[in-house]
Amino acid sequence: MKNKLDEQLQNAARLAALRRISLLDTPPEEAFDRLTRLAATVLRVPAAFVSLVDGERSFIKSCVGVGEPLKSLRQLPLRYSFCKHAVASGEPLIVSDTRQDPLVKDNPSVSEMGVIAYAGIPLTTTEGFTLGTFCVVDSVPHQWSAEEVEVLRSLAASAMTEIGARGLAAELKILTTDLQRLVEARTSQLSRAEERWRVLLRINNAVVTCLDRKMLLGATAVVLRDVIPFDRASLVLDDPADGVFRVLGAAGPVASPSIIPLGTEWPRSGSRSGWIVEHAQPVLTPDLREDTRFVEHAPLVRAGILSALSVPLRTKDKVIGTLNVGSREAGRYGESDCELLLAIADQVVLAIQNTLAYEEIESLKHRLEQENLYLQEERRAEAAFADVVGESPAIQKVLAGVRSVAGTDSTVLVTGETGTGKEIIVRAIHGLSGRKDKILIKVNCAALPSGVIESELFGHEKGAFTGALTRRVGRFELAHGGTLFLDEVGDLPLELQAKLLRVLQEGEFERVGGTQTLKMNVRVIAATNRNLSIAVEEGRFRADLFYRLNVFPIAIPPLRERLEDVPRLTRHFAMIYASKMAKTIGTISEPVLSKLMEYSWPGNVRELQNVIERAVILSTNNRLELDDSLAAPAAGGRAKPARTLEDLERDHILSVLKSVGWRVSGDRGAARILGLKRTTLEARMNRLGILRPS
Repeated sequence: MKNKLDEQLQNAARLAALRRISLLDTPPEEAFDRLTRLAATVLRVPAAFVSLVDGERSFIKSCVGVGEPLKSLRQLPLRYSFCKHAVASGEPLIVSDTRQDPLVKDNPSVSEMGVIAYAGIPLTTTEGFTLGTFCVVDSVPHQWSAEEVEVLRSLAASAMTEIGARGLAAELKILTTDLQRLVEARTSQLSRAEERWRVLLRINNAVVTCLDRKMLLGATAVVLRDVIPFDRASLVLDDPADGVFRVLGAAGPVASPSIIPLGTEWPRSGSRSGWIVEHAQPVLTPDLREDTRFVEHAPLVRAGILSALSVPLRTKDKVIGTLNVGSREAGRYGESDCELLLAIADQVVLAIQNTLAYEEIESLKHRLEQENLYLQEERRAEAAFADVVGESPAIQKVLAGVRSVAGTDSTVLVTGETGTGKEIIVRAIHGLSGRKDKILIKVNCAALPSGVIESELFGHEKGAFTGALTRRVGRFELAHGGTLFLDEVGDLPLELQAKLLRVLQEGEFERVGGTQTLKMNVRVIAATNRNLSIAVEEGRFRADLFYRLNVFPIAIPPLRERLEDVPRLTRHFAMIYASKMAKTIGTISEPVLSKLMEYSWPGNVRELQNVIERAVILSTNNRLELDDSLAAPAAGGRAKPARTLEDLERDHILSVLKSVGWRVSGDRGAARILGLKRTTLEARMNRLGILRPS
């Protein structure tokens, strides 16, 4: 296989085609860098390359996303090259995990450079010679999708267009040199031809990097005017979707407003452009007044244009429009002008193809952005039972507060016992706000270890701490322009409360390990089931942060204080779970509702939701049936709300500490009795606000 690979790489015709483009020993070019940067951005990979491969080396024409010394290298031995396989076969090489692929797993780039995933598209000339590849790599396994491969093909086509343009420029340079050798003997005959070749090169340089359709004609006209004088020039493109030809650009001292403005549409039948596209031939009209075949002629004559020359814009397999010049002088153009304008049109076609490829990439990028917005919308709706259910005065008071504050950017503090639906209220505030089209980011302050919560909120720089291999964007940056939901904010460590206060007051912060101050536009909504006023008195929560969060407090009442909502909530949950389980629940009986109304609901709405789900599971004959797990109310009044696991943990640790005289470490210390490390116990004491008495 290796000998066959070498034979294909050493193919004399292929190497000759490679030498003709004159790019092997030239420095990297911005035109290629722009494509590799676009590839890395659109495909979300760390690195992208354009490389040309001869029989011994791989020449890097562009690389993005790599560091030194690789960034400064312009050549690599073939033993490091994946591209040689794509060049030899002439087919794309798509590898999701190089470590598992027998073709490339022994390549030194896998072990020495960390290339784990590779996707490369051959750069093939119109003669069928493969010169190199346009490729992207990833440092982690990557399942390349069909859409990603198509994007890569489009970029490879653009890169090949750039290479072809440079090959044409090299050929033009050779032809110009040959013409210069003949100038002495045939000056009068060839001086004009030499100038025209120069124009082609100037046209190529002017339009090859132009990615805006409407700017193409302007860039062309500046050079064109020197060799083919005109009073009007226009670019007309075929619009297959509408079945017409549309005037895309116009240049020249025509009447203002123009008799044929931009956007004018010509029909396929009876138009000059339609005939040219159908026959793929130019049309030279010495006197428009004497030729009434086409619908364009009468408006042109009224504008003072008496002669015209139009040539097709030819691609490989079709004609996509026409390039046109007109003059106020009859008989102004001849066959030599026609030949030159045809050559110029071929250059313009390359630029148009480049533009169309760029527009396709932009369209794909826009589609990805729209899909991202759709996913954000889905994320906002994924919480179960997002609607607030209830008609009691207590819940209506909460909703009135939501409506009042939603339209502002003020900080909101949502309080309430566990299971009362604080997150639903937060999502309602976000959904009614001016930021509803932006993302809502949730951070559970109680679920994150104290050692990582700062990085989670504010991000970190590469190398900020052990394990920080790359820069990470924090939740505040992700929520820029949207809303950040700080759930269980009462569990935030004291050392981070000051930094959070600064963000709330100044709207700025630094990443962990960073020095750059970042400014963010984020609305903060906090929620907690703790009494922060007591936490402030006990020194477990900063008073200034509490006042900053408590700008607009919303207290959600426990379910036991709005029992009149229990029937409505019961029907709501019964309907949802019955639908999920393909059951039918009829009218809920009064005994069932009475039993639910008599219960104190220490777990609030969440407990009711679970009870109804269990009841639907047990229900038969279309009747909602409760099991015996619903405890009866305590004698003498309603049962007290269940204490949280955190309260029980705090009491237990306090009890053990008191029994050992507040000794933490040692054989008789609290850590040994509780089965914890000393550092773990101290961290929990800090989190639970347990302070040793003075």
